[in-house]
Amino acid sequence: MVEFCPDCSGLLRRNNNGGELFLTCRCGYEESLVKNSDDIEKNIAEKKKALEENLIVVPEEEKISVHPKVKKTCSKCGHGIAEAWQEQTRSADEPSTSFFRCLKCKFTWREY
Repeated sequence: MVEFCPDCSGLLRRNNNGGELFLTCRCGYEESLVKNSDDIEKNIAEKKKALEENLIVVPEEEKISVHPKVKKTCSKCGHGIAEAWQEQTRSADEPSTSFFRCLKCKFTWREY
């Protein structure tokens, strides 16, 4: 696992100093890697709890779209509004491919 310096936010690198392992930073911060198992388990539990508290679960239906909405009729359900985006699917000297996704039934189609 990657660790960062609490002082300068730099990357902590593993260093062997006389047989004892340390995590060191360019700023001079040093942390011993030799810890008892209780400290390690407590640290893991704290990090797991913090991750779970900051985790936001968004259902598929509620995902936010960044694509613009355009007036296009869906060939599957007949709905008149779709989200649109373009991608370069062929060589650079040919026009982009336009993609559309119906906002009602989520059917996706393309136009060249």
